[in-house]
Amino acid sequence: MMGLVQIISICGNSLFLLLILYAVYRGKLSEAYAILWIAVAVVILTVSVSSALLELCAALLGIKTPAFALLACLVMGLLLLSFQITVVISGQNRKIDRLTQEIALLREELNSKK
Repeated sequence: MMGLVQIISICGNSLFLLLILYAVYRGKLSEAYAILWIAVAVVILTVSVSSALLELCAALLGIKTPAFALLACLVMGLLLLSFQITVVISGQNRKIDRLTQEIALLREELNSKK
């Protein structure tokens, strides 16, 4: 029998999945990021549904309380997501710098022709 916490977790995670799909539908979230977020949501949903799996994760991590194991896994997941987003932002900054330099060169070239 499912506890109240599991039911709330399943409902919240289902709403999160719907939010991801809606964001993709509206064009607010690209498919590449949607796959990442859907994978995270599916893992959380799987752990929420199966308390035995959560207890196994806790035992493997050496944590006595399964809730703390879930919290540790969520924190690690958030750290990995933050790192991935930081990598993307760094790549975008390099592209912006390059475009800014190209625009400056094109403006200089245009001004020299006048």
